Amino acid sequence: MLRQGVPLALGFASHALINLVDLALVGRLGGDALQAAHIGSTWNVLPMIVGNCVSTALLASLSRDLGAGDAALARARNRRAQAFMVGFALLLAVVTTLPAGPMVDLMAAGPNVRADALHYLVGSNLGCVTMFVLMQTTAAMRAVGEVTMPVLLLLGANVVNLLLALPLLYGWDAVGLPAVGVVGAAYAAVAARTLAAVVAVAWLWRASHPLTLRSTAAPTAAGSPPAGSMPAGSSPAVALPLLRDAWPQSLQIGLRAGLVLLLTPLLRRGHGDAAAIAFSITTRYDTVVLFASIGFANAATAYAGRAVVVGRERAARHAGFAAAVQAAVFGALCVLAMITFADVLVGWCLPGPEPAVVAFAADYFAGAGWSQVAGAAALGAIGAVQGAGAMQAPLRLDLLGFAVVYAAVLLVGAGSTAAIYAALGGGMVVVALLQLALVARGRWARPE
Repeated sequence: MLRQGVPLALGFASHALINLVDLALVGRLGGDALQAAHIGSTWNVLPMIVGNCVSTALLASLSRDLGAGDAALARARNRRAQAFMVGFALLLAVVTTLPAGPMVDLMAAGPNVRADALHYLVGSNLGCVTMFVLMQTTAAMRAVGEVTMPVLLLLGANVVNLLLALPLLYGWDAVGLPAVGVVGAAYAAVAARTLAAVVAVAWLWRASHPLTLRSTAAPTAAGSPPAGSMPAGSSPAVALPLLRDAWPQSLQIGLRAGLVLLLTPLLRRGHGDAAAIAFSITTRYDTVVLFASIGFANAATAYAGRAVVVGRERAARHAGFAAAVQAAVFGALCVLAMITFADVLVGWCLPGPEPAVVAFAADYFAGAGWSQVAGAAALGAIGAVQGAGAMQAPLRLDLLGFAVVYAAVLLVGAGSTAAIYAALGGGMVVVALLQLALVARGRWARPE
């Protein structure tokens, strides 16, 4: 778990870190630009959640196929799943882009922010197609235990993203390229992910890959069947099983993203522009913890999926606890760093910030930041359960736990930030305890 989880956590966290660098570039354009990027990227998280959950469902299915020794079935499932993801991504991109105007308005965007936020959201949502392809292909790589290539793809995409963002945000006089402004960050991200997706597909297209995308391939070892062979009549159904397994996960992550959608207008209306600007910054730092915990959860998904099909119930449970502890420790270290260097972190994203912005961000890190640690532990534990194919039980517990979180936050309303953060943190501890109890006592780890 540690060998696979740490590289995945660092790879996912690096994506968040690069996004912070991206935010720092946007911050040079001012507070309005920060808010526009925050609104656009917050709504864009929703389709990204669905794409990630479909990929996680594929990871779990492939891990079970491989754990059962059915490599031919895994290859066939992967080929069909990769093709399905392209069509599904196109559909979801259109559906989530059509209501972009009302989505921006719900975030209480001011007149100086709305146009850029809308442009940013539309560009990001339409660009989900290549990101979905990248998610799906790297899920297949992780299913066979590959760590280096998925991390390199994430890092490479992020570096290209930054190289493109600089001229798009600020212009490049030497080549006559005008500044695009804050939406240039969205364009750069889409272009970088497109390049990474092309490389990922090429990697899986190789005949020697265990989950090659080719329908026919040369034998991988003496006496072994071709990579594309499988028993007649055993072509796997893909679309409905993936969606069936993905929707509970999508709802679970959506519950977490919904907190940002709830708190953004709540803090703006209750505490003004300084709070809104600071929240636009602090929530980006939160994603370091969130993305890293998804990395540990993915490692647990792959491990538990293989363990359950061969009757290793105890090992599957231990994977859930290991992922929860590792994700929580990583998250706690991140939060401690945020608290210690709050003024530096805010100044990195927004040069010369007002004292009120820095003060609000520092309070957020010291208060709400710890809720991210509890959330990380919950996601790590959930990863193992989902690897075994048990999707409904974690969802039911999340619905119960987040009912407590949302009720507590809404009960506090636009009160003091300390009360809001206490409600948030207490609710997330409830969520984590429920999921850890499931790992310890549920029947999910027993093979059917």
